[in-house]
Amino acid sequence: MSAGTSKRSRSGLPVVVALLMIGLVVTAAMMVLGPRSSALADIRELARAGQFNQAIEQLKLYLLDHPDDSAAHLLMGQLATEADAPHPSLALEYLARLHPSDANETARIRFLEGKAEYFRERYDRAEERWKDALKLDPVVAEAGWALMDLLDKEGRVEEAHSLGMRLVEVEPDPLDRARILLNVGRLDIDVVNPASQVLMFQHLWKEHPENLPIGLTVGQALVRDSRGGDGLKVLEDVLHRHPDSPEAWDAWLTGLSGAFRADRLAGELARLPKSMADDPRFAEHRGMVSLAARDWPAAIRAFRQATEFEPFNGILWYRLRAVLRAVGNREELEKVNRWYTSFEEAFKAMRPAYQEALAIPTLGVQPNPRLYHRLADLRERMGRPDEALAWHRMVLRDDPHDAISRRAMERLKPGNRR
Repeated sequence: MSAGTSKRSRSGLPVVVALLMIGLVVTAAMMVLGPRSSALADIRELARAGQFNQAIEQLKLYLLDHPDDSAAHLLMGQLATEADAPHPSLALEYLARLHPSDANETARIRFLEGKAEYFRERYDRAEERWKDALKLDPVVAEAGWALMDLLDKEGRVEEAHSLGMRLVEVEPDPLDRARILLNVGRLDIDVVNPASQVLMFQHLWKEHPENLPIGLTVGQALVRDSRGGDGLKVLEDVLHRHPDSPEAWDAWLTGLSGAFRADRLAGELARLPKSMADDPRFAEHRGMVSLAARDWPAAIRAFRQATEFEPFNGILWYRLRAVLRAVGNREELEKVNRWYTSFEEAFKAMRPAYQEALAIPTLGVQPNPRLYHRLADLRERMGRPDEALAWHRMVLRDDPHDAISRRAMERLKPGNRR
């Protein structure tokens, strides 16, 4: 062997070794990461095909070999909370093993925990988890929608409305923002069946009678479902447990009216804590007591205050109109009658407008001033100026010079509203 050959062999050896080492590292990485990635991809493909139970079983096997794979634990939380094949206890078990590194990850986990609790029919815990998720990340995927839906099912329309309007303010996606706003408008035209509420929530109230919202939902649903005696028992128990709650008092007094126990209404209203004396939510009850006593001036004052507090409540306008007609107050009657007639017309027109908007795939993305003006007008006439403003803002986003929406923005400012 010549000296030159020997020299080339010695200088080439480290290169060969380096190439071999690189090859070993790549092969090792493919053996470790490749199968993992491929396995999870296969599991996700099963889920996309709707085969959730099979995907869950494969993921269980995968996690036996890779117990520290946080992505796999999160995937289990997602798969086990799919509505088509929920396994809520399994989801909670694997989600509890995660250690999130930031608020966004924590919010996502809280959302999935809320879904699991929902499927376990622990609606109280679901609400807590979803509220926690939104505090951590106001736009965490689906949490706002889920919480709105739950509040709606419980008949907590004003809370659902307030939540929806907050989501409209923070949602970055224009399509989702428009869909949320449209769903907020739906709350006033779709009344939840009280029998379904009793079926859904009564067992939870029996297990946890200390829970205020669930108790109010069940009690009021029973009254609305023509089971006034049962409903009043629930509402009275709730009030006994929460004597300082304005919501409990309001539901109790409303229940007495709904169960046709007007004979007790005056006495119970007189027991209202002094701290609540000026709360406008009780104006309606004062109006009902005044009606029973045929004290027309007091009834008019009470229902005026009630309609100012809840301009979206058509029943209050109807009652105010009836009292004004009884006393012959023609000037105010004419004004109230115009408002009530406009309200009724808008209420009837809202569903067709909602359905039209819902069918548009580019709602909120593409300019549609005709429809947005229509929705704004209907919501304004139904006593929801905040929603009307939001629709007008969408018009002005696309056309800052739109005369109709510019005038409406000025008219609907809080200080200028009628």
